[in-house]
Amino acid sequence: MNRSRRSAAPRMQAGATLLVSMIFLMVITLIVVSSIKAVNVNTKLVGNMQTQKEAGAAAQQAIESTISTDFTSLPTPSTSVIDINNSGQAGSAYTVEVPAPLCTGVKPIKLSELDATNTDDQPCYASGASQNTGIVGSGASGNSLCSNSNWEVNATATPPGSTESAPTVHQGIAVRVAVGAAC
Repeated sequence: MNRSRRSAAPRMQAGATLLVSMIFLMVITLIVVSSIKAVNVNTKLVGNMQTQKEAGAAAQQAIESTISTDFTSLPTPSTSVIDINNSGQAGSAYTVEVPAPLCTGVKPIKLSELDATNTDDQPCYASGASQNTGIVGSGASGNSLCSNSNWEVNATATPPGSTESAPTVHQGIAVRVAVGAAC
């Protein structure tokens, strides 16, 4: 038996595998580059949001500091430096400007709004027996001897290393005053 063996001629490689792998490599590279760009944008966004929240907290702290004093007698502007995380580092110190508090009006407190058991409310009662006792300020209107003066206190914080300030924080407050007191 004589079998003839045919030797198969080597096939020529067309390079399709190389071409497909190069396309996949380019697609993966594009995905990685776009992911890196998205991460960078998101990191900047989160950093800006954190700075804005910290500036708002610093402005609120300055407002609380202002209203904890007797600001109604002589409203004056103030500037303070607030270390938002008490680290002592310059990168966490916000400069906060508080303009002079602005009185927006005085509103009488009604007798029905007072609490007789509250020691702060007791001086505001004209009399427990009648509505009109002849005391100035007590009358048939139902008003007590006290009024609320309404104030607007604003603060603007500037982040460290920046010249642009964050949005202004507004705070309204009512302070008890005697009837007839003006702003």
